[in-house]
Amino acid sequence: MPAVPLGSLVLVTGASGFIAVHTIKTFLENGYPVRGTVRSQAKGEYLADLFRGSKAPFEFVIVEDIAKPGAFDEAVKDVVGVAHTASPFHFKVSDPQELIEPAVKGTLGVLESIQKNNPDVKRVVITSSCASIMDDAAPKPHVYVYQDWNQTSVKNVEEKGRDAAPGDMYRASKTLAERAFWKFIDEKKTAWDGATICPPMVYGPILQQISSTSELNTSNASILDWLTGNKKQSDIPDVASFNWVDVRDVALAHVRALTVEEAGGERFIVGAGPGSPNDLVLSFERHFPDRKTYPKGDASKVEAINSKSNRYDGSKAERILGIKYHDIDTSVKDTVDSLVKRLGV
Repeated sequence: MPAVPLGSLVLVTGASGFIAVHTIKTFLENGYPVRGTVRSQAKGEYLADLFRGSKAPFEFVIVEDIAKPGAFDEAVKDVVGVAHTASPFHFKVSDPQELIEPAVKGTLGVLESIQKNNPDVKRVVITSSCASIMDDAAPKPHVYVYQDWNQTSVKNVEEKGRDAAPGDMYRASKTLAERAFWKFIDEKKTAWDGATICPPMVYGPILQQISSTSELNTSNASILDWLTGNKKQSDIPDVASFNWVDVRDVALAHVRALTVEEAGGERFIVGAGPGSPNDLVLSFERHFPDRKTYPKGDASKVEAINSKSNRYDGSKAERILGIKYHDIDTSVKDTVDSLVKRLGV
C-alpha cells in the first residue's frame, strides 16, 4: 500500500521553482491532485495555465514569505502528503542568514503548520541537496553515501560569518535545514514520517515561468555559460567539478519518496554521477554543431576526467525508488532545446 494513496491531495511548496514545477507535473501525471504555494498571484496563474487539462487537478495558494510564522497554516489543511521544495539556491549573497533563515525557518514553519493544523498527514518529503552531504575535509576523490553529512560548511559560516565563502553559506543553509527536519521528527514524535532528496547539480528542460536568461536557475545558467561562449577552452578542468542529475529524475524521486512505503525515514542521494564541462561541450557538438560559440570537447578524456572526481552514490534511489537516471547527453540536449524555445538563446 502506498504511503500516500493514489488520488490523495499533495502540497508542493515553492511551486514556481525549477525542480518544483517538474515535481508537480509528475504528481499530476501519476494521478495525484496538487496544491502549490507561490509568492504571487501571477506565479500561481502561470502554473494554473500550464497544468490546465492535466490528469489530476492543480490549485494554488499564496505564501509571500515562507519564513513568517504560520505562513503554511492554511496551505497544509486537507493534504495527505507534503513535498517541501521551497528554499533559495544561489551564491549572490553577502550575509549567510539571507540563505539560512528562509531555509531553516521555512522548513520548520511547514512542519509546525502540519503539527498544528493537519497532524494526520502521512509523509513529508523535503528537497535537500548534496550540499548537505559533501565535506571539503574528506579526502579526494571521495565517494559520498547517504549517511555522510557536511561538517565544514556550517563550521566555516559560524567562524567567519559574512566573510565565509558564498558556497559555504549555501551549503550551510541546506545542511542546517535538513538537520532541523530530522530533529523535528525525532523530538516531536510525529505521527507522520519523512524522507529527504539530496541532488547534486540539476539540469533539464525549463518549465518554470521565465522571461530572460537572468532569471535562469543556477544550474541551467551554467550550461548557458558554456553554450554561449562565456567560458573558454582553458576553463575546461582536468577533474570533473560536479556531479549532476536530470530534473525529471529528481521530480520522480519526490513522487516515489512520498508514495513508496519503504522510503519512510530515508535519505536519498539522487545523482547520476560525475559530470564535466567537457561532457557539456561534447553534447553541444553532437546536437548543435552549427553553433560556434562553445569550446571544443575531447571524447578521449571523458573517463579520465570523471574518474578523478568525487562521486555521490545514487544507487539507493535506484533500488528503493526505482529511479533510472537520464544520461547527460540527453539531459543537456533537452535543456538547450528548452532554452532555445523559451528564451531564443
